[in-house]
Amino acid sequence: MTWRTTGVTADSLRPGVMREVMVESKSVLMARVGPLVFAVDAVCPHIGGLLPDGKLAGRRLTCPLHGAVFDVGTGAVLADPFGVEPPEGGVEPVASYPTRVEAGVIEVDLP
Repeated sequence: MTWRTTGVTADSLRPGVMREVMVESKSVLMARVGPLVFAVDAVCPHIGGLLPDGKLAGRRLTCPLHGAVFDVGTGAVLADPFGVEPPEGGVEPVASYPTRVEAGVIEVDLP
């Protein structure tokens, strides 16, 4: 694993809040759901919607451009905007990354 710092303290990311950060040259969306911190790509894999502009409800992250819904914890597609039941459909999952907190700072494991 290659852990990289986000520069964001765990205390500053409140439950129900999303935040986009640059980790090296990658745009990553971090979201806190209860005590857990999740990280996914900040850009929707379908048509490039900026996921930080979307809505977070629990683990459900909705793309602001076309309404696809992803599980912010796993990246899985929960709802395809075209009415096709996952795992079939035209929307790919969003990449997700493991997180951890070291010395109070959130780190992400990027490939």
